[in-house]
Amino acid sequence: MKIYPKNSQKGRSMIEMLGVLAIVGVLSAGGIAGYSMAMQSYKTNQLIERMSLLATRIRSLYKGNYLGLNNNNLINSGKVSAADLVNPFGGNVVLDNAADINWFWIKTGDYNLPVETCIDIVTTDWGQQIDQAQVFNSSGSRTATLYPPAELSSATAACSAGNMMVQLRYH
Repeated sequence: MKIYPKNSQKGRSMIEMLGVLAIVGVLSAGGIAGYSMAMQSYKTNQLIERMSLLATRIRSLYKGNYLGLNNNNLINSGKVSAADLVNPFGGNVVLDNAADINWFWIKTGDYNLPVETCIDIVTTDWGQQIDQAQVFNSSGSRTATLYPPAELSSATAACSAGNMMVQLRYH
């Protein structure tokens, strides 16, 4: 008769497997959070670049007389495609001129900007391009008029509600 030692079984215990699963879960959650932050940063940068490109194209096409500027007229000019006016967070970027030949607005469109994106837009140094930024909450109320690059504390207070819309005034 053969006698087997008590510890001759092979394999992992249930506790070891639970430990491995817990570690994998924590790493997965961190990876998902990192991916989400990276995507938001990418979309924010894409929106800022898109707004700058639109401003450059508008200036070259309208040459300081911005009467009649709107999305349809700019698309019909062939300088901008409808895809250039899509906000990466959803909705469309909206161009507007309030019957003044000296300046125009670029609005981020729908009320869908995350707080961090709103802050990034109004704290960006746009150079001499922009002289005013207005921030609106999801009910359409203006929360602030800022002068980019705005101070971080002012931008944070203006953008704190989330689901914001920003319009920038170019001259």
